[in-house]
Amino acid sequence: MSFSRVEEFIETAIHNKELPGAVLAVANAKDVLYCKAFGMAHTEAQIPMTEQTIFDCASLTKVTATASSILLLLERGFIDLDDSISSYFPELKQIHEDVKIRHLLTHTSGFQAEIKFYKEEVAYADVIGRIAQETGRKNVEQQVIYSDVNYILLGELIEKVTGISLADYADKNIFQPLRMHNTGFNPSAQLQEKIAATEYRTYLNKHQWGEVHDENALHFGGVSGHAGLFSTAEDLAKFAQSFMKNNDSIFHEQTKQLAKQSFTEEHEEQRGLGWQLYSSPSFSGQYLKEGFGHTGFTGTSIWISDERQLAIILLTNRVHFGRSCEIQRFRRIVHNLIALENE
Repeated sequence: MSFSRVEEFIETAIHNKELPGAVLAVANAKDVLYCKAFGMAHTEAQIPMTEQTIFDCASLTKVTATASSILLLLERGFIDLDDSISSYFPELKQIHEDVKIRHLLTHTSGFQAEIKFYKEEVAYADVIGRIAQETGRKNVEQQVIYSDVNYILLGELIEKVTGISLADYADKNIFQPLRMHNTGFNPSAQLQEKIAATEYRTYLNKHQWGEVHDENALHFGGVSGHAGLFSTAEDLAKFAQSFMKNNDSIFHEQTKQLAKQSFTEEHEEQRGLGWQLYSSPSFSGQYLKEGFGHTGFTGTSIWISDERQLAIILLTNRVHFGRSCEIQRFRRIVHNLIALENE
């Protein structure tokens, strides 16, 4: 397999200060075929990126920790996708009784993109009560609205059903079995120099480094169903492999196929259980016209093609220089070059 063109593209983007650094990993169902680091993990501290650099995954948390935990609970008979979320949280019954678990997973609940709990100073223990008061929700299945609220609720659901935190459940049932040894929430201070710094924060007078970038997740203590996970390219490659066809994994083959089927066929945006499915080349690229994946605001992404037996994990700290990086364009070109060079 050749990666010369994609390496040149990433190096040029870093030279032009579009982003400070990246780690790219490519895998098939059994092996990591390629993993290489580019640029800097922290420009001011002059810490280079390495293949072992740990990234703030941002919304990759949704699929890696939260949706996958829900799928395991489904397999094990603890939940049903058609359960109303209000059957677990009676406070939600008056307004949100029609919201089912599958609506949360597929972003068809009608909840808005976010509620700024951190600005409202809503404590984590009071989140369900605050959501119970949310009267502006649209009808279920009316449209796909990508919403952090959905996955905050799913994170709460996992804790309610299992009696332990999302962080502990995911670690025990996903990360440890898949040997994702550098994946988890709230990395210790001793790991800071192995972590890619994210955005410059004026209130800190420095780059955020080693703590979660998302404001709500930070407000909740670093653990939430929508954000907070930290991981490496090699660990996320192992996770991606676990969802690839005909790969022995912690998930039953039927569960993987269920997660990758569209639950939103009547809408323009195709969504599976946690996964975004190919419906347009928003970030998958023009040459990967099938598959499934997810992105994270900090500059992280996973794209998986069963047809090509290919998983692409692209991790960047693109917010390090601010939020102007055209990260979707960057992802598409990386995916295009990999697809064309390895037919």
